[in-house]
Amino acid sequence: MGLTSADRKELESLIKAAARDPEISVGLARKMMPSQGNIEDFAYGLVSGMVIGNFTLLFQNRNGRELDRDEMADLFSVLMTRMPKLRMSIMKHLALR
Repeated sequence: MGLTSADRKELESLIKAAARDPEISVGLARKMMPSQGNIEDFAYGLVSGMVIGNFTLLFQNRNGRELDRDEMADLFSVLMTRMPKLRMSIMKHLALR
């Protein structure tokens, strides 16, 4: 069946919020940065994980269950279309420093 329109809006809202103000998450990524790799990829992975984790937790709390296969497919479909904006926001923030 997939995500409801309310779930989809909530996920998109989390992505927009993360893209609008990446300063805190990029700062956290800087503190956690491993000795290899680059900060852009690490920050993007960290923020992506935070968005997915927050959404799944909110979903579980509201529905009393985990996402099913169709809902998970919708989740990743939304992420594939919306996350490039988040990545650009992170890269822009890092370029300003």
